[in-house]
Amino acid sequence: MAATATKLQTTLIIKYKDGVDAKGKEKIKSQNFKKVKTTAAEQDLYDVSIEIGKLLGKTLDEVVREDQSGIMNA
Repeated sequence: MAATATKLQTTLIIKYKDGVDAKGKEKIKSQNFKKVKTTAAEQDLYDVSIEIGKLLGKTLDEVVREDQSGIMNA
């Protein structure tokens, strides 16, 4: 029997630059958005991230899609 995976949850993680610390190193902060549709296209998630970055007034550092799946033996 072959194992199959089912997507359970998708989280969008937006990492952005938030100034520098006392040592001059860039500070990176992140925001997590849970309950994203598991079928959302990568381009759509990226476009939304760009708009959120504009609302925050911050420069985006990284956009991460984190998928959680359940694996079952079929």
